[in-house]
Amino acid sequence: MRGKQKNAIYLRLSIEDGATNVENRNQRDESNSISSQRRMLKEYISKEAELAGQETVEFCDDGFSGTNMERPGMQELLKEVKQGKISCILVKDLSRFSRDYIELGTYLNQIFPFMGVRFIAVNDHYDSREHGGSTIEIDTAFRTLLYDLYSKDISGKVKSAFESKCENGEYVFGQVPFGYEKSKTKKHMVVVKESEAEIVRRIFAMAEEGMSSTQIAKKLHEEQVPTSSQMRHPQRKAAKEHCSWNHEMVRNILNNRFYLGEMAYGKTVRKFVGSKTGVLMPREDWKVHPNHHEALITPEVFERVSIFRPGQSTKRKREKHPLVGKIYCGGCGYAISYKPQRNGKIPRHFWCRKHSLLQIPECCTYFNATVLEEIVLNEMYRELMRQGELIRQRESLEKFQKEELRRLGEEKRVCKEECCKLQKEKAALYECYALGELGVAEYQKESDKKELQIRELSCKMKEIGEEYDRIEEEYQSPKMDMKQIIRFMGMKQLTQEVVDVFIERVTVYREKRVEIEWKFGEIGINLT
Repeated sequence: MRGKQKNAIYLRLSIEDGATNVENRNQRDESNSISSQRRMLKEYISKEAELAGQETVEFCDDGFSGTNMERPGMQELLKEVKQGKISCILVKDLSRFSRDYIELGTYLNQIFPFMGVRFIAVNDHYDSREHGGSTIEIDTAFRTLLYDLYSKDISGKVKSAFESKCENGEYVFGQVPFGYEKSKTKKHMVVVKESEAEIVRRIFAMAEEGMSSTQIAKKLHEEQVPTSSQMRHPQRKAAKEHCSWNHEMVRNILNNRFYLGEMAYGKTVRKFVGSKTGVLMPREDWKVHPNHHEALITPEVFERVSIFRPGQSTKRKREKHPLVGKIYCGGCGYAISYKPQRNGKIPRHFWCRKHSLLQIPECCTYFNATVLEEIVLNEMYRELMRQGELIRQRESLEKFQKEELRRLGEEKRVCKEECCKLQKEKAALYECYALGELGVAEYQKESDKKELQIRELSCKMKEIGEEYDRIEEEYQSPKMDMKQIIRFMGMKQLTQEVVDVFIERVTVYREKRVEIEWKFGEIGINLT
């Protein structure tokens, strides 16, 4: 049911729109353009008698592009529209709402008319009420198309400006690689951060001595050398009990040509204007700016120790086990890895890759995958049988719930009839008053009495409805569980679907003890 409806004013300013003041965006709360939009729309509402009589709420996106609808303020607005809380949306012009021609047309021609929402774009002199739900006029259509083309033009200019800055050697990216920091004196330049650079040089030195990435990570962990995250965000040190270096972190450093003094850009290309994701370009298509900053190592050292080689792919097609992501080591608490069978020698198994680094005695260094699958399937079968028996024992409870649903339904029906009766009596009172059969004081007294009774009945019906919904959910839930149980009782192997439906977490220990946390309970077993 719809509540009291409101006017909604939507304000938006993108970074491109405010390009002339980009440098000062962090020093202000909101742009002057946002303030201007707000003032214009409120003045328009004050002059419209119908709109001025309603509550007005504001939704704002300052610094967001209009090329897509993934904006926090926009999403909140559309959420309230779906809930039937908004009767009218007002914007400065159509481009504030969206610069996508097709998407804007969909909202104006289909969604808003269906939801009964009036749409007003003040500067474009557009009011959906004047169109009667029909398609927008041809001049408005062309205008929205121009906004779309303008957005694409702006995107091209921003991209061109970005590439121009990169070509000129300016560092315009957000994150700076470990070992460097942004210069405090020269804008868009990076300089060596000696406290971090010392660690980077040492990693390359250890690799040059023949140490593997795992051995380097272990050495750094033993010496309690802080990671990049720990050095740059010291408040997060205690976030994880065993936060430490790992071989992937070391490999990323050894493979990063930024330490040669090179800055690469053009690594990804956006699929379309407004897209948040990009397509990774081939390495040979990357644009490289050599001698961009001070190098930490020489090309000879990088060539000897870097793991990456042109023409060689480091990606491997691995067999994904359904338990991966839900299975953890009981010793260290980290997720453990799965290793498929290779060359018919070592069987499929799970192992804790953190053991070599952390050296925790309780870590599960090996657990045969076939054995673990049989354990999980057997215990799952037993648990499903137990759950099925519990559901069958609920028959007496279901009988009570069914009776309660019938009683609540009847009580709600009686309340509704009584409410209708009171409303008719209230209407009859007014007729008597209009005919002069009742005085003002007597009419007001009786009318207020009826109104109070109606409100009390409405509150009671609401409470009954909430209780009815709760019991109905409890009544239906075991039936759904039983359908799942019947569906999976004949399973013969562990599949991803089975794991996702029933298993929350599996913990394995060195002594071959397994704990399984189900999505409907928890059990533990011990293998000896």
